[in-house]
Amino acid sequence: MLRTLVEVERRRRRLDGAMRAAVAEAERRGLAADTGYPDTVELLTDLLRISAQEARRRIECAAPQVRSRSRKVWRVLAAAS
Repeated sequence: MLRTLVEVERRRRRLDGAMRAAVAEAERRGLAADTGYPDTVELLTDLLRISAQEARRRIECAAPQVRSRSRKVWRVLAAAS
């Protein structure tokens, strides 16, 4: 049972990371506007059948990934110049 608990938690963390990455990428691409939604909150609530509060939480959790990725890109561009 202990192994099962550890394995389930490992999988949950991996899935959480995948969701954060997917939400960050949807934000980066402007997927909501491209698909006719006013914002990513509306897109997620409709697509995933989650509350607006949960959608906002997921976007907030993904936001650091968006920021850190853009900083890395600027560092690479600056180093290449």
